[in-house]
Amino acid sequence: MNLNKQNNNLKMNTMKALKFFTLLAVVSVMIATSCKKDASGPSTNSATSLGVKIQAINKSFSLLKSISLATPSFTWDSSFMVVSKIEFEAEKQEGKMSHDSSSIHFEWVGPKKVDLFNLNSVIGDISLQPGIYHELSLKIKALKSDSGTSPVFYLSGTYTNSIDSVIPIVVIVNEDFEFKVKKEGTMLDAVNDYTSLINVNLTLLMSGITSSDLNGATLTNRKIIISSSSNVSLFAKINTTLGSCEDSAFEKGKGSDSGQGNGSDSGMGSGSGSGSGYGY
Repeated sequence: MNLNKQNNNLKMNTMKALKFFTLLAVVSVMIATSCKKDASGPSTNSATSLGVKIQAINKSFSLLKSISLATPSFTWDSSFMVVSKIEFEAEKQEGKMSHDSSSIHFEWVGPKKVDLFNLNSVIGDISLQPGIYHELSLKIKALKSDSGTSPVFYLSGTYTNSIDSVIPIVVIVNEDFEFKVKKEGTMLDAVNDYTSLINVNLTLLMSGITSSDLNGATLTNRKIIISSSSNVSLFAKINTTLGSCEDSAFEKGKGSDSGQGNGSDSGMGSGSGSGSGYGY
């Protein structure tokens, strides 16, 4: 009887030991698997990004629409704008061998005040999932509700007229505006990061203005101020070209940052930063 009892106890102890070692083995495998995942680094399917930069180009140029002997000219020294939102739209293929594509829409949401004469000024990044993107377009929105006490768009410099007099000039936009740039022949393979550089062409911005317009402009404190309440006819011409004086180029790699934002297809994001001061 005692022998049977001893055998039963031995069997129970053996089963308990087996269960313990089985559990220990399972836990060890789980720990090893977890460590392996941590050590492997980022997944190859992780998202890359599209950084967006905006700069003003052609800081100095002559006013071509002039009949005077001496050619009037502009020299600009300060410019900024408030960027409220960037919308990126494209057609996306899952891979190079895929013939099917779908329309995508990603957003970066600010606002951010951008110094347009700072060549390294990056607004923020838009996350891109793996795939091939083509039929690219970027829409930039600038909203008065995001600008606070600052103008939505600001440009200042000097105008040299036909008799070589130098007059300070300021352009102030205090209302909503937007512009859109398209790159239909460009393809992005989202295994790489990219940067889009948007150029605001100041020559095109002022293309509707003539020397006669400026010679007849009203001066405020010896300045030509062009806004919705000063030299209104000139403002109307600039307001027309403001939405169509931009172009864009895409390049591989990330540009230098002066302040990061976040973009996603859910429309959430953030941005912060500051531009140059202004006065008039």
